[in-house]
Amino acid sequence: MKQIPVKAVSAFLATSMLLSVAACNKNGDSSGSSGSNGTSAISGDTRRSGEQITEDTPWFDGKVFDVDLGLDQTKEIDYSYTRVAGCNENQIVLLTYGYYKMPDMSAGDWESFDYESYSFNYLTVVDKQSGSLLNSYNLGDLLGYGYYVEQSSVEGNMLMARTSSYDAETFEQVYNDVTINLDTGAVVDSKQCDADAAEIERSFEVGDYKIDTEIIWEDVDVWYKLHITSADGSKKTVELKEAGKSYFDVPVIFYTGDNKALVPVNVDNEYRFFILDLETYAFTEENADNYEWLNLDMCYSPIVGEDGSVYFSSSLGVSRVDFENKTTETFFNYSWCGINRSMLSYLDIVEVTDDSVLLCGQDYRSNAYQSSDESAFMLLEFTRADSNPHAGKTVLELFSPYGYTEDKIGDAIVKYNESSTDYFIEVCDRYTMLDDTDYSKADNEDDYQKTVLESEDKMSNELAMDILNGEGPDILMNASYYGQLCNSNYLTDLTPYIGDLDSDKYFTNVIEASKTDGMLFNLPVCFIVEGIQTDASYAGASGVGFTTEEYEVFLRDVLNGKDVLDYGQAIYFSKLFNTMRTDFIKDGKVDFTSPEFEALAQFVKDNVNESAASWYSDSDDGYAYGVGATIFKGDRGYGEDMGPALFTSCYGMSTYLTNMVDLQGGSAILGLPSSDGRGPSIAPYISVAVSAQATDVDACAAFVKMLLSDEVQLDFAMKDNFVLSRDAFRTAGEAAVEYYNGEGYDNYYGWGDDDAARKRITFSEQNIDDMENIIMSCSNLNLTDAAINLVLVEEMPSYFSGQKDLADVAAIAQDRCQKVLDERG
Repeated sequence: MKQIPVKAVSAFLATSMLLSVAACNKNGDSSGSSGSNGTSAISGDTRRSGEQITEDTPWFDGKVFDVDLGLDQTKEIDYSYTRVAGCNENQIVLLTYGYYKMPDMSAGDWESFDYESYSFNYLTVVDKQSGSLLNSYNLGDLLGYGYYVEQSSVEGNMLMARTSSYDAETFEQVYNDVTINLDTGAVVDSKQCDADAAEIERSFEVGDYKIDTEIIWEDVDVWYKLHITSADGSKKTVELKEAGKSYFDVPVIFYTGDNKALVPVNVDNEYRFFILDLETYAFTEENADNYEWLNLDMCYSPIVGEDGSVYFSSSLGVSRVDFENKTTETFFNYSWCGINRSMLSYLDIVEVTDDSVLLCGQDYRSNAYQSSDESAFMLLEFTRADSNPHAGKTVLELFSPYGYTEDKIGDAIVKYNESSTDYFIEVCDRYTMLDDTDYSKADNEDDYQKTVLESEDKMSNELAMDILNGEGPDILMNASYYGQLCNSNYLTDLTPYIGDLDSDKYFTNVIEASKTDGMLFNLPVCFIVEGIQTDASYAGASGVGFTTEEYEVFLRDVLNGKDVLDYGQAIYFSKLFNTMRTDFIKDGKVDFTSPEFEALAQFVKDNVNESAASWYSDSDDGYAYGVGATIFKGDRGYGEDMGPALFTSCYGMSTYLTNMVDLQGGSAILGLPSSDGRGPSIAPYISVAVSAQATDVDACAAFVKMLLSDEVQLDFAMKDNFVLSRDAFRTAGEAAVEYYNGEGYDNYYGWGDDDAARKRITFSEQNIDDMENIIMSCSNLNLTDAAINLVLVEEMPSYFSGQKDLADVAAIAQDRCQKVLDERG
């Protein structure tokens, strides 16, 4: 199972749900994909490439209700967050926090400003069947301002809430147990409780019992108290702890019958499983191997259904845990309805019955270049249909890492399925890359990058094997990082299908840069510009990048020896190699004997540290720590503290403009050091590919072309992505400039003295022109072929350390890489 650094636990808990993975079963049993990875699977209930949809194939009719939260519609909302407080047979109770848009206070009187008039804290009662508003109460009026509901439940028409508030006189947090009548809004009871009783983390209904979990932090020890309430109201507290071990998460508790519960606990980055006897309160540890089928990393929003089973949501749908058969089966796949699956993946489960599921949550889709919160809270009811409206169509399987699709991709899938008379796209991620990826031993950027390469290599191999066997997906989203697949044995050349695009309308240089040996295997729907953002005057002779000799001078004289790339020699070399890959590998032939290869290697040996700095060591650059597939880095400061340059993975105009503020200039993005001073690299961010073994390449290509439409391109651009459409790019650029000249800057950097200290930059159309020219200067793709990179990471240190000369190392590396390519055919 996935492991992470202990110091990253808090951030992992926040992000693991977003990156949760549901593994679709390949052959209808409970083994992992291809039977090779031994990870859990969702058993035989997802449709596969080439399968025919029949009348009795599962389908759910969906109803979507925009919920009126009772907020003041005459005021513009700046931010809001809504969560479910509980529900009864006919009602859902919601809690909504946030604030209305405040006036410009850059020169105002902050001390006398009435914050309370701009904040809101509402209790809303909604009808389950229609989503209509029944009652709405201002909690500020009921309880006083400054109260926050920590935990809540609904019993009949009563809300039982534990609230917290701050006592300005004692400087302590005060906790109260409050009962509110949902019909009248009257506070029926309120009494203070002690702080210990208020530290409940989660609550679970387990058979006839309720179990509250409380995490205890004592110096270096982390452990749990479980507060058990039986049906007769009696209570008992048991402890789950072990000296020298950190028990830092109980994600869910399962009722297994006979008054017993299964309690999984993350102990020092590995799940352990305990059976709790609810009558004797004794714990018995189980063999973790017996629960390999139970993937807890994807268990989000667990709920006990009408049948007593535990249901949870993931990026793929709503699943049910079946202890009898030791499987996790899909109850409702998001592909089994006509509603955007991207929106559904963020929702919570409210209720599950034999033939329906009720979801609710916020739809966060919005414009990146505006501050107003336009998200809506939605209630969605799905009921199993008598027959499938797409009967007779053939399934096209779409692969997407983690099973997640961006919202506009979700829209395109729905549109395609509604318009196509012959085919139906179904999303299924049956490749569980995250399950066996262990980041716990990563101490620095090198460790993390090598782990990513190993993980990508496994994913790439599994996809390649299935495609060659005719068992792979038809369409592949965001698979551009699996460089092994950029081969006509695996993917279709999309060039004939997209045709000759007008360079005045599209960034055709980006498409050309994305080709491998003249063939376009991944269309970059959105892309990243990677390079060194700095002042244009620092560029080498090419004007867009640096030769290795020029970068040595830049590193010494401008950066004072502190590189913008925080890698050790082996990973650093692999990064430079990626941007020049086509110079060393052409038409399936590897050549590491060229002067260009030698120049890169010599530069790295002379100018780069052997290994990257530890994330956990103190330094002038703040801090950094690794979490799953993301690295969070600490503040390096602004202005002069930032230095004259930084490495950027620039997704959109926001990154470009805010980097300019941080650098107090720096309007150029230059390429990494290379043999010829080439410009920055393109890295596909959202990409689409079609399998060479697809059921119908033409049908898949029709979906690809949909992603080049003006509607899709503009939507992605306005969400702060660089896109192929130049018109969409400029429209978004104009919106970004206007936004960051006003409230966007204030929201990003704040008001007051700090603003003045940063010497606020005024943006203009020139910045859009500059970024457009930067994109036009990109001529190479940062293509990662994990297997090739791993060979370089393993072999090149012998040269960097002086153990072997370059010719010997290069010969070994070349031979190994050539064998890798030859084995692929």
